[in-house]
Amino acid sequence: MPDDAASTGKTAAAIALGWVVPGLGHVVLGRLRQGLLFAAIIWGAFGLGLAYDGRLALRDHRQPLLTTLQVIANLGVGPADVAARLAVYGEPAYSMTRGAGAREDPHRAEIFRARERTGGANYGTAYLWTAGLMNLLLLFDVWDIARGRRPLP
Repeated sequence: MPDDAASTGKTAAAIALGWVVPGLGHVVLGRLRQGLLFAAIIWGAFGLGLAYDGRLALRDHRQPLLTTLQVIANLGVGPADVAARLAVYGEPAYSMTRGAGAREDPHRAEIFRARERTGGANYGTAYLWTAGLMNLLLLFDVWDIARGRRPLP
């Protein structure tokens, strides 16, 4: 392990905190300005995505791979995704169905499709996915910093 590498516990904590609160992983590792900048970018994109009625992806059994990847992109922002789903769907919904092998839930499908029909939904969806994917990439950056591949300040 390089001299400037963080301990395994600190690395794990920084990664976990960086997922729960985007930008916090960098702050834990002493990169306050980077962390605050990344937090502003991710929260800004996430907020714009919700404001533009971006689609909070739901897994669809007819397109399992693509819709699963979309859900993962949404989950990149951490627990904020669950809060957004509670606000939009009234529950933390991640699938078009209510159970394994069940039929499509009409309430979820209608909310999903109604958001899809609004004028800025495509932009909103792009913002939501960008926020999540960017945060996932930043977790790799936290890993590199913590392991000493990028020097600590």
